[in-house]
Amino acid sequence: MTRLASILFGLLAFGLAACGGGDAPSKEEFAEEASKICQNAERALENVGQNAESPEDIANAVDRVIEESRNAVDELADLERPEGEDGETAERFVNATRREIEEEGIPALEELRDALAEEDQAAAQEAAQRLQEVETEDSNRAAEELGADACAES
Repeated sequence: MTRLASILFGLLAFGLAACGGGDAPSKEEFAEEASKICQNAERALENVGQNAESPEDIANAVDRVIEESRNAVDELADLERPEGEDGETAERFVNATRREIEEEGIPALEELRDALAEEDQAAAQEAAQRLQEVETEDSNRAAEELGADACAES
């Protein structure tokens, strides 16, 4: 029984180590995971709205962009950060991305969706302009420092 217990404890310890057993990811590992999230979000939105013909179709496309953006931010926020300065940079990246998307991008998208639904051209143009003016310098800089190239605008 003692031999079986030590084998089980050994397997349990191995299983915990294989699951990440508390080690923080490296800068490169964080960047790779963040890049995957950004690439997946980009792929999910690749053709969104392409066949939209009515204001309702466009509103649905905008809603999908909002949903995918929120999901990507949540996934980035859930990533374990590296330790030290790289962890601080990763935290800056996630916080800047969250702020840019949740405080600037999504409100502009919601205004655009509502203006399109109300067929208000002037409001739609204003919302589209606001969307183009979303400042992404902070998240881009941090993404570049980390090597999460898929998350930085070119």
